[in-house]
Amino acid sequence: MRTEAVPIATRTIVIKSEPADAMRKIRRLVEDDWKSRILDEGSSGSVLITAPYNFFTDTSFGMPAGGRKYYTQLRIEIVRHSGQTVVQLSPHNFEMRSSYAYNQDERIATLYKHYPYDHYPGMFDLTRIDNELDRVAAIIRSVFQ
Repeated sequence: MRTEAVPIATRTIVIKSEPADAMRKIRRLVEDDWKSRILDEGSSGSVLITAPYNFFTDTSFGMPAGGRKYYTQLRIEIVRHSGQTVVQLSPHNFEMRSSYAYNQDERIATLYKHYPYDHYPGMFDLTRIDNELDRVAAIIRSVFQ
């Protein structure tokens, strides 16, 4: 069990496109195809932060009813490096969310819990976020082929 968070590897994608065109296509991918929102753009105009989204639900034995839901926000940065356009993909925020129902004074109450990766690293199966980043990187690559 991990007691400290380990860095999650950034995915690097080299594309044949100008940075402005790459930003436009990736924005369209996020907003139109994925139906997600962009919550923030870096001041340089080369960074996009997506809205949090659920990419996996762990319903294995011992999990609460409804499972533990893995959520992330993506940080997508487009930079020019050595004459090439490079897309860097990393998790901006990574957490699990659970809800628990319980009886309190003969009423059903619900408790919602958030487990940020930085605070609870031992709870996380990092293959889940690795698979998600690989999936998103493959989609971005396919947009530029």
